Amino acid sequence: MTAWARIAENLRLGQDVFRLRLEAPEIAAQARPGQFVMLKVRHGGDPLLARPFSIHGAENGELFILYRVVGRGTKILSMARPGKNLALWGPLGRGFDLGVANPVLVAGGMGMAPLPFTAEELVREGKRPAFLLGMLTTGGYVALVDALDKRLKNVGVAISWASEDGGLGRKGLVTALLAEALQNGAAHILACGPLPMLKAVAALAAEHGAPCQVSLEAPMACGIGVCLGCALPAAGEGYLRACQEGPVLDSARLDWARL
Repeated sequence: MTAWARIAENLRLGQDVFRLRLEAPEIAAQARPGQFVMLKVRHGGDPLLARPFSIHGAENGELFILYRVVGRGTKILSMARPGKNLALWGPLGRGFDLGVANPVLVAGGMGMAPLPFTAEELVREGKRPAFLLGMLTTGGYVALVDALDKRLKNVGVAISWASEDGGLGRKGLVTALLAEALQNGAAHILACGPLPMLKAVAALAAEHGAPCQVSLEAPMACGIGVCLGCALPAAGEGYLRACQEGPVLDSARLDWARL
């Protein structure tokens, strides 16, 4: 579905992280955790291509996107003001399968974007997910940390933190928290984060015989399976498209050595 969405808020939550709130009732009504939208950061042909963004939340006809400024497109988006209309289409892709037992959500850095929405939907289905979040540093991200903590506490989910600089929670990697959770009975992993983290998560899942879903990023030009820019190497042979078969995939379907 293609729509014009009015910006209701573009709130800075850290030195380079923003939460965008869009009035997009049709897309919000259909959105599921793990899906994404393609968003034009401004009108016209510069930039020419839309950007893919994970859906951070959807409620009351509004769509939430959590993003970090990493290039020209997101820099332009960070300067967009409330009242401006942006073109977007979605929801796109396959999201998380929530029909799981004893779920543990594992986020690394901006991989946190789709997982609060996932946690909320799991709670609505009567489940109590564990939520593990690792960050390189929490310096400069106090507002982001507070917003996430408050949002999840509202639905009865506590975050277990790991930070590489030791600024919050355990000093080290989030995979250390996951290893403990697996030993204590966590049964199904839902993960999103940088590729090295996802590789480590997939290896832990295989070691413990735990089902594992991973949400992967890939370059996209269209978001609908035409451009083939988001191809991911499949286990065995062939490729999977992040925008169609993914972005959420069973970790066993991927050839991690070629990623």
